[in-house]
Amino acid sequence: MLADFPVLYVDVIVRRTIGSCIVLAAVAFGVTFFLGQYLAGVGAVLGLAGATVNHRLFQVSTARYSSSEGRLERRPYFGSVAARLGTLTVIAFALLYLVRPMGFGMVAGLVAFQVLLMANALGAIWRYQKAQLAAIAGGGDRDRQVGSSSEGKAQRGDGESA
Repeated sequence: MLADFPVLYVDVIVRRTIGSCIVLAAVAFGVTFFLGQYLAGVGAVLGLAGATVNHRLFQVSTARYSSSEGRLERRPYFGSVAARLGTLTVIAFALLYLVRPMGFGMVAGLVAFQVLLMANALGAIWRYQKAQLAAIAGGGDRDRQVGSSSEGKAQRGDGESA
């Protein structure tokens, strides 16, 4: 059923995730500022921003290293993925070592982005499958009703079949 999952839904998932990240960044910064841990809020904003940039670069590199047939050139793609993830990891560990609250905030922001992305993707897939099942159920009932009425006419001999 997911083989024909529309590509446009991916854009909706990304837009919703980015919107959720902006809201979460504002809330995280506000809450941590209120609690007196503004460095953790700054770290959370850095983590959400870093994950968002990483995801955007992931989309760009996937498009760049994909052939027109849909095959992916793995070697350069793997190198770009490893470089981005390595950079984010080094920054997060450096912040954990140098400025602990900011480092924990960044790790929390990175994790929060992934949770938001998965939640938005799961919601889109659930809505898509629900619509597909409703279309199948609606179409299946109509076909049965049309089929049964024309079969009844054919069996009784009262009219032409459609």
